Amino acid sequence: MKILLVDDEIQVLQVWQELLEAAGDCEVRTASNGGGALLAARDWGGPDLLISDVMMEPMDGFALRDRLVAEFPLMRVVFLSGYDLSDQADRVGSAAVVAKPVTADQLAALAGLSGGPAIGSEVGSYYVQEYLGRHESVADYLAWEQAMSRHVVLHVLDNSKARENGAVDEFLANARAKAAVTHPSMLAVHQAGETDGFYFFSSDFVSAHSLESLAAADHPLEDQALLNLLWTAGKVSEYFKEQGLARASLGPPDVLLDGSMRPRLLNLAKAGAPTDLDEAAEVRQFAQVVAQLAAPGGTAAEVATGLLELEQSQWALVLSVTAAAKKAIAPKNTGELTAHTKNSQQFIAQSKQQQKRRLIMMASFSLLLLLLGGGLLFRFFGGSTRSVTTRSMEIPAGEFIYQDGQRVSLPPFWIDEHEVSIADYKEFLDYLEENPESAEKLAHPNQPKGKLHLPLDWADNNELTPPMPGYYTRAVRWKKYQGAQLTVDSPVFNVDWFDAYAYAKWKGRRLPTEQEWEKSARGADGRRFPWGPSEDPQLVNSGADFKPNPQEGGDLDGFKRWSPVNQPSGDLSPYGIRGMAGNVSEWTATWGPSEDGTGGEVPIIRGGNWENPEHHITRRRAILDPLQMQRVLGFRTASDTPPK
Repeated sequence: MKILLVDDEIQVLQVWQELLEAAGDCEVRTASNGGGALLAARDWGGPDLLISDVMMEPMDGFALRDRLVAEFPLMRVVFLSGYDLSDQADRVGSAAVVAKPVTADQLAALAGLSGGPAIGSEVGSYYVQEYLGRHESVADYLAWEQAMSRHVVLHVLDNSKARENGAVDEFLANARAKAAVTHPSMLAVHQAGETDGFYFFSSDFVSAHSLESLAAADHPLEDQALLNLLWTAGKVSEYFKEQGLARASLGPPDVLLDGSMRPRLLNLAKAGAPTDLDEAAEVRQFAQVVAQLAAPGGTAAEVATGLLELEQSQWALVLSVTAAAKKAIAPKNTGELTAHTKNSQQFIAQSKQQQKRRLIMMASFSLLLLLLGGGLLFRFFGGSTRSVTTRSMEIPAGEFIYQDGQRVSLPPFWIDEHEVSIADYKEFLDYLEENPESAEKLAHPNQPKGKLHLPLDWADNNELTPPMPGYYTRAVRWKKYQGAQLTVDSPVFNVDWFDAYAYAKWKGRRLPTEQEWEKSARGADGRRFPWGPSEDPQLVNSGADFKPNPQEGGDLDGFKRWSPVNQPSGDLSPYGIRGMAGNVSEWTATWGPSEDGTGGEVPIIRGGNWENPEHHITRRRAILDPLQMQRVLGFRTASDTPPK
């Protein structure tokens, strides 16, 4: 393989070259600028792979890529950058992007020298996007499963290991054992096989940190989260014992904690008969981590101390101890439960200092712009102007067909014509900033104390260099986010259930029940889609044409990600309610048993979204805790009385 490395830091080039040449069979050439890279590539007859920094002068990485691809169209491209490139997705195109600094393993994976597929390549229906790490002879990759429109983790057997006698049979046998095990707290395995010379299996992907990484960072956790992960580890261990199944040993690297600190375990199943495991050592390892991360003197610290004092602890004992301890505590500070709130608090403090400077600048600058003409004023600040104003629409009293034919009668109610937009939600945040004493009055009784209502990734992150604009700034200034169209008329997203509840209460309204939501969407005649009985992906912003590359997709409905809340025009219910089949899914006021089988209740989510091809309006999900949020999830409000 011929690899061309380009970066304006000479020392970085030397290190990269040494790492790649040590990783495998490849020929590496380097250049410190675009002109030198062009000469090297032409002299070479074209590289197989270009690995280039982006921010270079006088020719940046994008321009270099464009010129080289025109001459060598089969060349793969990987950009390395210490900058946020999410607002330049149109220029990134199909190239893979890896954040600096990079490790030796990452470089080898980029080039396909690690015994697995190269980043940016395809393995069957999987598009390989990112190298995640390695466990012995198996490398893990973040991949997009094109057939199912979802992210997965692709576990690939090292090609050199595959040549060893019996290695492939053992790998596939373990994969089949994992696929055969179903537990709500453990990641599921979907598919195993061989494609394009690689033996692999795929499993669920969750955006989370491992308990091991949190311990390495000495990241404190709230007692509730620590007891939950102990209980979950014990529950999974006992499940294997009860079912008579073989499993691998269990440790902190196997526990993942998402943004709401809900634990999920890697799939521990393996082929063969069960073997004796040192449960006491497993429990001790977990107890040590819990003792490290728990608040001194708290319930979790006491539980960990007690477990460490026992010589032969078993997971059955852990289950009984943590079950009793969990009843005695409740979440106290959301800032400890989600990194999202911590960032939000930081943003609010910073914004108070910045607001005065902005007001002074705006006052003086606006006068100049007005003198220059209204057209110029709109060009500078027009991005923040909404063009969609929602109305409250009446849904008359009477019966309708609910779910699979059940006839339900509802009194009259009023519901938003559109999903709550970014512009709508900005008014709510402005009110809270001006009236902080009102936050407690708007909060749900079960909302954890200290929680703020800033959506995830809404605010600019001023802790990084350079600053990373949040999605509100991008909607106002560039009208793009993650390479796709986003304006203040797009639906607000990355809001949790408590955010939606507080907004609705601020408006003097409430969230709709799921029965109200469904009647508003399908009318009284039991239609499957807002427009009628037949599916038509052209009428709705759904995932039927979604592609992981934001420069692709949108061929059916015209939108690659979010659409304005009044588009597409065909997604219209019999009562004139828009966007219920797609755009973003929506929180409702109704709670029901969680689909993960744990027995708890969570809010019901209704409606399709731009990432999921399913858009029939009877679809209902109970999959997220009220503190969780997603980029495909928003809401609308309802009322028992007509608007004033």
